[in-house]
Amino acid sequence: MSEPDAPLLDYAIISEPFPLYASTGADDPAAALHLVVSNGGGETVYCREIVFSLPEGKLAQSLVEADAGDGQATDWTVQRIEPGTQTILPPGDYAHFVAKPNKGDAAVDVSGLTITLENLKISSRPGTARIEIREVATTDTNKWPDSPRFTKLALTKFPAPKIPVMAVSDFTADSLEVEAGTSVRLTWNGPSTLDYTVSHGGAPHPVGKNHEYSTTIDRDTTFQLSYVTGGTTHYLTTTVTVKNPKLTGLTVNGSLTVTGSTDVQGLTVNKDLTAEQALTVSGSTELQALTVHKDLGAKAALSVGGAATLDNTLTVGGFLQANSDITVSWGGTTKFTTSGLTGIKTPYISVNGKELVYGGTSIHLENGYLGGGYLWAYAGKDDGDATVHPGGTDNGRSYWTVHIA
Repeated sequence: MSEPDAPLLDYAIISEPFPLYASTGADDPAAALHLVVSNGGGETVYCREIVFSLPEGKLAQSLVEADAGDGQATDWTVQRIEPGTQTILPPGDYAHFVAKPNKGDAAVDVSGLTITLENLKISSRPGTARIEIREVATTDTNKWPDSPRFTKLALTKFPAPKIPVMAVSDFTADSLEVEAGTSVRLTWNGPSTLDYTVSHGGAPHPVGKNHEYSTTIDRDTTFQLSYVTGGTTHYLTTTVTVKNPKLTGLTVNGSLTVTGSTDVQGLTVNKDLTAEQALTVSGSTELQALTVHKDLGAKAALSVGGAATLDNTLTVGGFLQANSDITVSWGGTTKFTTSGLTGIKTPYISVNGKELVYGGTSIHLENGYLGGGYLWAYAGKDDGDATVHPGGTDNGRSYWTVHIA
């Protein structure tokens, strides 16, 4: 039996990844083969079909462990085929792929052709496999060969190396400073055979064999990337800062100075807190001392266990309640006080423009008319200090002015 003719076209192969390693387990990523087809002769070659047969099995000479995979090429259709089709296939265990031009008998000239076989599961034993190639081609479209031309390409599977620690690198975020609530995308370089975990906020987030992870943050966050190689867990870290952090709790043992607007959900300060701009607290707050040079707004209850001093206006939009006494002074003079009383004591107080006095205040009365008047009292209410004049109570010309003594 005569040997088949050699192909009219030239064939070369490279793997992805390169070099090609024997499989180490079910988690190994799929591999791809790039077959470069070119015309090294001086004549145009017309090609009708090319069949690639990849040895299948678990032997050293096997390339793939399963009859699986996909193919693609520009202006060509690449499909996996099964034994028993019209295409002449070799006996034995192979994964077969056929490539055909989309427009009849394609001319292969100096531009060449690249055919990619992808999603291949590589065999687990190191060794050299030989890919069989069967080509149906001619230089004369009026004369086609009776049988395909034939050649083989050798491809070696090397033992999988131990992954060095330095193989994983460049763990970083797309932006190292963000606004609160902004999405952060982390990326890194490393082998696709490793399983990665990104940890932050005290929680791990497994990402498998991916090389990116995204999340949102409200405050400065350190991210940790971990992976296992050679039986040892290794780590990389990167930190993203937040320009306007949101805090769920803050404990300060020393001085704290806030130069911008700060929104705090809960705040505990064991020493002084100074806010040079607005300070808004919407949760529970415990302060040893608080100095606010601008506005202080409390969206929830504000409780002061010690002295509170206001150098400016206190505006209360709701109910103002004091569980103890209140004293208001200005310029060394007490305006009013409840200290030691059951009511309010004040030297001067007015309601709707009319002066009021409290019980026990000394007064004198002034008659408004020279013709005299009277001080009228209800019968039985004389206290010895009031003068009762006869006459009716309808004397409209009699009135008295009360003066505080």
